[in-house]
Amino acid sequence: MITYNRPAVLLETLKVIFAQSVAPELIWVIDNSEGMETDHAIASILDPRIKYHRMGYNSGPAGASKKGLELCAEENLDWIYWGDDNDPPEFEDTFERLLSVKDDNPYCGIIGAVGHFFDYKKGEIKRVQTRLLKKKRSIEVETIAGGMNMLVHRDVVKAGVLPDSDLFFGFEELDFCLKAKRKGFALVVNCELFIRLREKHNRTDFKREFYKKKANPGREYYSLRNLLYISNSLTSKAMKKRLIVKWIGKAFYGFRYGLNYGARNFKTILLAFYHYWRGIKGKTIDLIPANES
Repeated sequence: MITYNRPAVLLETLKVIFAQSVAPELIWVIDNSEGMETDHAIASILDPRIKYHRMGYNSGPAGASKKGLELCAEENLDWIYWGDDNDPPEFEDTFERLLSVKDDNPYCGIIGAVGHFFDYKKGEIKRVQTRLLKKKRSIEVETIAGGMNMLVHRDVVKAGVLPDSDLFFGFEELDFCLKAKRKGFALVVNCELFIRLREKHNRTDFKREFYKKKANPGREYYSLRNLLYISNSLTSKAMKKRLIVKWIGKAFYGFRYGLNYGARNFKTILLAFYHYWRGIKGKTIDLIPANES
Protein backbone atom coordinates (compact mmCIF):
# COMPACT_ATOMS: atom_id res chain seq x y z
CA MET A 1 0.00 0.00 0.00
CA ILE A 2 1.59 3.25 -1.19
CA THR A 3 0.83 6.41 0.77
CA TYR A 4 1.85 10.07 0.74
CA ASN A 5 0.85 12.58 3.43
CA ARG A 6 -2.67 11.14 3.95
CA PRO A 7 -2.67 9.19 7.23
CA ALA A 8 -6.44 9.48 7.80
CA VAL A 9 -7.24 8.31 4.26
CA LEU A 10 -4.74 5.47 4.62
CA LEU A 11 -6.31 4.15 7.82
CA GLU A 12 -9.79 4.12 6.26
CA THR A 13 -8.48 2.28 3.21
CA LEU A 14 -6.76 -0.31 5.39
CA LYS A 15 -10.11 -1.01 7.07
CA VAL A 16 -11.67 -1.69 3.67
CA ILE A 17 -8.78 -3.94 2.67
CA PHE A 18 -9.02 -6.09 5.79
CA ALA A 19 -12.82 -6.27 5.44
CA GLN A 20 -12.48 -8.11 2.12
CA SER A 21 -14.09 -11.57 1.94
CA VAL A 22 -10.57 -12.83 1.24
CA ALA A 23 -8.32 -10.49 3.19
CA PRO A 24 -4.51 -10.17 2.96
CA GLU A 25 -2.35 -11.94 5.52
CA LEU A 26 -0.37 -8.73 5.91
CA ILE A 27 0.07 -5.33 4.32
CA TRP A 28 3.32 -3.46 3.84
CA VAL A 29 2.67 0.27 4.00
CA ILE A 30 5.25 2.12 1.92
CA ASP A 31 5.35 5.73 3.08
CA ASN A 32 6.56 8.46 0.71
CA SER A 33 5.72 11.22 3.22
CA GLU A 34 8.26 13.74 4.39
CA GLY A 35 6.82 13.97 7.91
CA MET A 36 6.18 11.37 10.61
CA GLU A 37 2.39 11.62 10.82
CA THR A 38 1.79 8.40 8.90
CA ASP A 39 4.37 6.54 10.98
CA HIS A 40 2.59 7.62 14.17
CA ALA A 41 -0.85 6.73 12.75
CA ILE A 42 0.24 3.19 11.88
CA ALA A 43 1.91 2.72 15.28
CA SER A 44 -1.25 3.87 17.07
CA ILE A 45 -3.49 1.07 15.74
CA LEU A 46 -1.23 -1.78 16.93
CA ASP A 47 -2.23 -4.17 14.15
CA PRO A 48 0.30 -7.01 13.66
CA ARG A 49 -0.95 -7.52 10.10
CA ILE A 50 0.49 -4.16 9.09
CA LYS A 51 4.20 -3.60 8.48
CA TYR A 52 5.62 -0.16 7.81
CA HIS A 53 8.49 1.10 5.65
CA ARG A 54 9.35 4.79 5.46
CA MET A 55 11.11 5.77 2.25
CA GLY A 56 12.36 9.02 3.80
CA TYR A 57 11.60 11.03 0.66
CA ASN A 58 8.95 11.21 -2.03
CA SER A 59 9.99 8.37 -4.35
CA GLY A 60 6.71 8.59 -6.25
CA PRO A 61 4.42 5.64 -6.99
CA ALA A 62 7.17 4.03 -9.09
CA GLY A 63 9.83 4.01 -6.39
CA ALA A 64 7.42 3.01 -3.62
CA SER A 65 5.86 0.18 -5.62
CA LYS A 66 9.29 -1.23 -6.41
CA LYS A 67 10.20 -1.29 -2.73
CA GLY A 68 6.86 -2.76 -1.74
CA LEU A 69 7.05 -5.60 -4.25
CA GLU A 70 10.57 -6.42 -3.10
CA LEU A 71 9.55 -6.52 0.56
CA CYS A 72 6.49 -8.68 -0.10
CA ALA A 73 8.50 -11.10 -2.26
CA GLU A 74 11.00 -11.45 0.58
CA GLU A 75 8.07 -12.53 2.79
CA ASN A 76 7.47 -15.28 0.18
CA LEU A 77 3.81 -14.32 -0.18
CA ASP A 78 2.01 -15.95 -3.10
CA TRP A 79 0.08 -12.92 -4.35
CA ILE A 80 1.05 -9.30 -3.72
CA TYR A 81 -1.50 -6.49 -3.73
CA TRP A 82 -0.27 -3.27 -5.40
CA GLY A 83 -2.53 -0.52 -4.09
CA ASP A 84 -2.73 3.21 -3.35
CA ASP A 85 -3.97 4.78 -0.14
CA ASN A 86 -6.98 6.38 -1.84
CA ASP A 87 -8.03 3.51 -4.16
CA PRO A 88 -9.52 0.70 -2.04
CA PRO A 89 -11.43 -2.17 -3.70
CA GLU A 90 -14.96 -1.05 -4.56
CA PHE A 91 -16.59 -4.41 -3.76
CA GLU A 92 -16.10 -6.50 -0.64
CA ASP A 93 -15.39 -9.63 -2.73
CA THR A 94 -12.88 -8.00 -5.10
CA PHE A 95 -9.87 -10.08 -4.05
CA GLU A 96 -11.96 -13.26 -3.96
CA ARG A 97 -13.19 -12.63 -7.52
CA LEU A 98 -9.68 -11.88 -8.74
CA LEU A 99 -8.14 -14.99 -7.24
CA SER A 100 -10.94 -17.13 -8.68
CA VAL A 101 -9.45 -16.69 -12.18
CA LYS A 102 -5.78 -17.20 -11.29
CA ASP A 103 -5.81 -20.71 -12.77
CA ASP A 104 -7.61 -19.75 -16.00
CA ASN A 105 -4.24 -19.18 -17.67
CA PRO A 106 -1.28 -21.44 -16.79
CA TYR A 107 1.12 -18.49 -17.25
CA CYS A 108 -0.89 -16.07 -15.10
CA GLY A 109 1.44 -13.76 -13.20
CA ILE A 110 -0.71 -10.64 -12.72
CA ILE A 111 -4.44 -10.27 -12.06
CA GLY A 112 -6.54 -7.10 -12.07
CA ALA A 113 -10.08 -5.77 -11.98
CA VAL A 114 -9.67 -3.58 -15.07
CA GLY A 115 -7.18 -3.97 -17.89
CA HIS A 116 -6.49 -2.81 -21.41
CA PHE A 117 -4.85 -3.82 -24.63
CA PHE A 118 -1.86 -1.83 -25.88
CA ASP A 119 -1.06 -0.62 -29.37
CA TYR A 120 2.72 -1.02 -29.62
CA LYS A 121 2.96 1.04 -32.82
CA LYS A 122 0.96 4.02 -31.60
CA GLY A 123 1.89 3.84 -27.91
CA GLU A 124 -1.78 3.97 -26.96
CA ILE A 125 -3.95 2.19 -24.42
CA LYS A 126 -6.79 0.36 -26.19
CA ARG A 127 -10.13 -0.13 -24.48
CA VAL A 128 -11.54 -3.64 -24.11
CA GLN A 129 -15.01 -3.79 -25.64
CA THR A 130 -17.84 -4.59 -23.22
CA ARG A 131 -19.29 -7.15 -25.61
CA LEU A 132 -16.04 -9.13 -25.40
CA LEU A 133 -16.17 -9.11 -21.60
CA LYS A 134 -19.69 -10.53 -21.66
CA LYS A 135 -18.54 -13.57 -23.63
CA LYS A 136 -15.78 -14.74 -21.31
CA ARG A 137 -15.03 -15.52 -17.67
CA SER A 138 -11.58 -13.92 -17.92
CA ILE A 139 -9.41 -12.44 -20.66
CA GLU A 140 -5.72 -11.77 -21.15
CA VAL A 141 -4.68 -8.12 -21.51
CA GLU A 142 -1.44 -6.17 -21.96
CA THR A 143 -1.73 -3.90 -18.93
CA ILE A 144 -3.71 -3.55 -15.71
CA ALA A 145 -5.04 -0.08 -15.08
CA GLY A 146 -3.61 1.93 -12.19
CA GLY A 147 -5.62 1.73 -8.98
CA MET A 148 -7.48 -1.36 -10.19
CA ASN A 149 -6.47 -3.83 -7.48
CA MET A 150 -3.49 -5.38 -9.20
CA LEU A 151 -2.33 -8.68 -7.72
CA VAL A 152 1.21 -9.73 -8.63
CA HIS A 153 2.51 -13.25 -8.13
CA ARG A 154 5.84 -13.44 -6.33
CA ASP A 155 7.34 -15.36 -9.30
CA VAL A 156 7.08 -12.17 -11.37
CA VAL A 157 9.23 -10.32 -8.85
CA LYS A 158 11.57 -13.29 -8.44
CA ALA A 159 12.08 -13.18 -12.22
CA GLY A 160 13.47 -9.66 -11.85
CA VAL A 161 10.41 -7.79 -13.11
CA LEU A 162 10.09 -4.60 -11.07
CA PRO A 163 8.79 -1.06 -11.62
CA ASP A 164 11.31 1.47 -12.92
CA SER A 165 11.81 3.88 -10.02
CA ASP A 166 13.27 6.46 -12.43
CA LEU A 167 9.80 7.00 -13.91
CA PHE A 168 8.64 8.51 -10.57
CA PHE A 169 5.02 8.99 -11.66
CA GLY A 170 2.92 8.03 -14.65
CA PHE A 171 2.66 4.75 -16.58
CA GLU A 172 4.82 2.87 -14.08
CA GLU A 173 2.14 0.14 -14.11
CA LEU A 174 2.21 0.02 -17.91
CA ASP A 175 5.99 -0.29 -17.95
CA PHE A 176 5.85 -3.04 -15.30
CA CYS A 177 3.11 -4.99 -17.09
CA LEU A 178 4.81 -4.85 -20.49
CA LYS A 179 8.05 -6.12 -18.92
CA ALA A 180 6.14 -8.98 -17.30
CA LYS A 181 4.62 -9.87 -20.68
CA ARG A 182 8.07 -9.98 -22.25
CA LYS A 183 9.14 -12.39 -19.51
CA GLY A 184 6.33 -14.76 -20.49
CA PHE A 185 3.79 -13.96 -17.78
CA ALA A 186 0.11 -13.52 -18.62
CA LEU A 187 -2.03 -10.64 -17.34
CA VAL A 188 -5.58 -11.72 -16.58
CA VAL A 189 -8.71 -9.75 -15.65
CA ASN A 190 -11.96 -11.08 -14.22
CA CYS A 191 -14.64 -10.15 -16.76
CA GLU A 192 -17.52 -10.20 -14.26
CA LEU A 193 -15.71 -7.76 -11.99
CA PHE A 194 -14.71 -5.63 -14.96
CA ILE A 195 -18.33 -5.29 -16.09
CA ARG A 196 -19.57 -4.55 -12.56
CA LEU A 197 -17.15 -1.63 -12.34
CA ARG A 198 -18.16 -0.29 -15.75
CA GLU A 199 -21.83 -0.46 -14.85
CA LYS A 200 -21.25 1.22 -11.50
CA HIS A 201 -19.45 4.16 -13.13
CA ASN A 202 -21.65 4.30 -16.26
CA ARG A 203 -18.75 3.50 -18.57
CA THR A 204 -20.24 0.54 -20.44
CA ASP A 205 -20.32 2.47 -23.72
CA PHE A 206 -17.63 5.03 -22.90
CA LYS A 207 -15.76 6.64 -25.80
CA ARG A 208 -12.47 8.44 -25.28
CA GLU A 209 -12.42 12.09 -26.36
CA PHE A 210 -9.92 13.22 -28.99
CA TYR A 211 -8.55 15.80 -26.56
CA LYS A 212 -9.63 16.80 -23.07
CA LYS A 213 -8.55 19.99 -21.35
CA LYS A 214 -6.11 19.07 -18.59
CA ALA A 215 -6.39 20.49 -15.09
CA ASN A 216 -2.95 19.28 -14.04
CA PRO A 217 -0.05 19.96 -16.43
CA GLY A 218 2.34 17.96 -14.26
CA ARG A 219 0.51 14.74 -15.07
CA GLU A 220 0.79 15.51 -18.77
CA TYR A 221 4.51 16.07 -18.46
CA TYR A 222 5.17 12.72 -16.78
CA SER A 223 2.82 10.86 -19.13
CA LEU A 224 4.65 12.01 -22.27
CA ARG A 225 8.16 11.76 -20.85
CA ASN A 226 7.63 8.27 -19.48
CA LEU A 227 5.90 6.97 -22.61
CA LEU A 228 8.97 8.04 -24.58
CA TYR A 229 11.23 6.15 -22.16
CA ILE A 230 8.95 3.12 -22.46
CA SER A 231 9.30 3.30 -26.25
CA ASN A 232 13.07 2.99 -25.68
CA SER A 233 12.62 -0.16 -23.58
CA LEU A 234 10.43 -1.62 -26.32
CA THR A 235 12.94 -0.53 -28.99
CA SER A 236 9.96 0.74 -30.96
CA LYS A 237 10.88 3.52 -33.39
CA ALA A 238 7.32 3.49 -34.77
CA MET A 239 5.87 4.12 -31.31
CA LYS A 240 8.33 6.93 -30.60
CA LYS A 241 7.64 8.61 -33.94
CA ARG A 242 3.89 8.39 -33.41
CA LEU A 243 4.18 9.84 -29.89
CA ILE A 244 6.25 12.78 -31.10
CA VAL A 245 3.80 13.63 -33.88
CA LYS A 246 0.76 13.20 -31.62
CA TRP A 247 2.10 15.32 -28.77
CA ILE A 248 3.31 18.10 -31.07
CA GLY A 249 -0.28 18.22 -32.28
CA LYS A 250 -1.49 18.40 -28.66
CA ALA A 251 0.94 21.24 -27.96
CA PHE A 252 -0.73 23.42 -30.60
CA TYR A 253 -4.28 22.12 -30.12
CA GLY A 254 -4.28 23.38 -26.54
CA PHE A 255 -4.45 26.99 -27.75
CA ARG A 256 -8.10 26.49 -28.66
CA TYR A 257 -8.78 26.79 -24.90
CA GLY A 258 -7.20 30.21 -24.68
CA LEU A 259 -3.77 31.78 -24.78
CA ASN A 260 -2.92 31.18 -21.11
CA TYR A 261 -3.88 27.50 -21.15
CA GLY A 262 -2.28 27.01 -24.56
CA ALA A 263 1.02 28.55 -23.46
CA ARG A 264 1.13 26.47 -20.27
CA ASN A 265 0.27 23.30 -22.18
CA PHE A 266 2.87 24.05 -24.87
CA LYS A 267 5.58 24.70 -22.26
CA THR A 268 4.76 21.46 -20.39
CA ILE A 269 4.98 19.30 -23.51
CA LEU A 270 8.16 21.04 -24.68
CA LEU A 271 9.75 20.43 -21.27
CA ALA A 272 8.87 16.72 -21.45
CA PHE A 273 10.55 16.45 -24.86
CA TYR A 274 13.60 18.32 -23.62
CA HIS A 275 14.04 16.19 -20.51
CA TYR A 276 13.63 13.01 -22.52
CA TRP A 277 16.24 14.22 -25.01
CA ARG A 278 18.64 15.01 -22.11
CA GLY A 279 17.91 11.68 -20.38
CA ILE A 280 16.52 13.37 -17.25
CA LYS A 281 14.41 11.04 -15.09
CA GLY A 282 12.90 10.85 -11.61
CA LYS A 283 10.99 13.69 -9.98
CA THR A 284 11.61 16.87 -11.93
CA ILE A 285 8.47 18.99 -11.51
CA ASP A 286 5.70 19.10 -8.91
CA LEU A 287 2.50 17.32 -9.79
CA ILE A 288 0.49 20.19 -8.29
CA PRO A 289 1.79 23.68 -9.07
CA ALA A 290 2.66 25.79 -6.03
CA ASN A 291 -0.10 28.30 -6.79
CA GLU A 292 -2.73 25.53 -6.81
CA SER A 293 -1.62 23.51 -3.75
